[in-house]
Amino acid sequence: MKYMLVLVLFFGLQKGYAQQGQLKITVPNVNKIEGKIQVSLYNTKDRFIRKGQEYKSQTRKVNSNSETFIFKDLPVGTYAVALYHDENSDGKCNTNLIGIPKEGYGFSQNFKPSLSAPKFDDAKFKLEKETEIIIKLIY
Repeated sequence: MKYMLVLVLFFGLQKGYAQQGQLKITVPNVNKIEGKIQVSLYNTKDRFIRKGQEYKSQTRKVNSNSETFIFKDLPVGTYAVALYHDENSDGKCNTNLIGIPKEGYGFSQNFKPSLSAPKFDDAKFKLEKETEIIIKLIY
């Protein structure tokens, strides 16, 4: 009976334990060493590229032409990344009159939008235990 209880507890705890992963994002083509880069990580379609709806985010001052961001302790699953180079450090991605960004921006899968904003499915990727992606900025 004790043996059965131990097995039930062990497998019950294992089932409730979510596997964790780490995401390393490299941005290799920063054109100016000024301003900040804002990286936003999303884990659901309905929140993708909605301000304030990020699952996790990081903002860092630009120090070189190649920047790396690491997100630790993430549940394994499906994610999408959107980022931009806030060259003038005003806290937003500046756009022209028709909404096209004037500052560098990028998405996971290096998706390049044409006439509309990308959808989660355009940029999604599978996060495994340790996942590395490269996102090239579009200027």
